Amino acid sequence: MGKASRLKAERAADRKGRLVSVGQRGTPEEELSAATSVVGELFGIEADCAAAAGLLVAIGDELGHALRPRPVAAIIRETKSNTLLAMGPKATKKFSPEQIAGMENHRPGGRDTGHLVVTSDEHKLLLDPNMRQLGNVGVDAPSILIRVRSTEPESGEWQFRHEGLEILYFVDDENRALLPHYENAHRESRMYAQAIAEGIRAGVDPIEIAARMKKS
Repeated sequence: MGKASRLKAERAADRKGRLVSVGQRGTPEEELSAATSVVGELFGIEADCAAAAGLLVAIGDELGHALRPRPVAAIIRETKSNTLLAMGPKATKKFSPEQIAGMENHRPGGRDTGHLVVTSDEHKLLLDPNMRQLGNVGVDAPSILIRVRSTEPESGEWQFRHEGLEILYFVDDENRALLPHYENAHRESRMYAQAIAEGIRAGVDPIEIAARMKKS
């Protein structure tokens, strides 16, 4: 298959990305889906993708699933309101200065540090528990776990569509701005990750696990 054909197939596959439905109990996808939901519930709309990724990778460690943090940029569009947002230099450079000025207030602290997601090479999954932070600007977004054709896409992009929300992710492994915070969160999350993993293995509902963690 030629490069153009491979890229076309890759984009078509990722365009079909959706929230992964829970399959047979105890499967890797179900465990990682539950872990993503728990982290999403814990962080809510707080814009702290690095800490969310750190906790999620720590939970994956406890469950025996190797995950890794992935710096990305993203262009987000909510079709109902036609809201357009950008995260990270790779995304913002695609807009005019006037458009960027309008997006400036949507960045935590005004800094364009980008976004951090998590990927599973073994299971070909992209996990984004903290996209719910878009609730701060009136955009209803879920915590995301989608199947991807590759965690190293030749196009450098992943696409997600779900109920009027469209996200175009740009792989940006060279942007390390969020990684120090991620590393601290990952290191400090061990105790919480162990408790969450135990709940997931026991089949406890993710919302209940999150509620217990908030009380602890």
